[in-house]
Amino acid sequence: MIDTDIVGIITSFFPWGFIKLGVLILIIFYAVFAAVIVRQETLMSRVVGIPPLSPVLKVVAVAHFFVSILVFFLALILL
Repeated sequence: MIDTDIVGIITSFFPWGFIKLGVLILIIFYAVFAAVIVRQETLMSRVVGIPPLSPVLKVVAVAHFFVSILVFFLALILL
C-alpha cells in the first residue's frame, strides 16, 4: 500500500514527458556543438593548412555533424 503511494508521488513529480523533452534538448545542444566543431575545423584548416590531412578532417567533421542531426531526428521519432 505504501509502496504504490510512493511510486505515484514519484511519477507525479517526474513525468516521462519532461525526461523525453530534456533528452531532445540535450541532443539539440550536441548538434550545435557539432556545428561549432565544423566551424572550428574550417578556421583551423585556413590557418594550418596541411594538404593531405585537411580534407579528411573536413569530411570527418561534417559527417559528425550530419550524424548528430540524424540522431536528433531518430530520437524525435522514437521518443
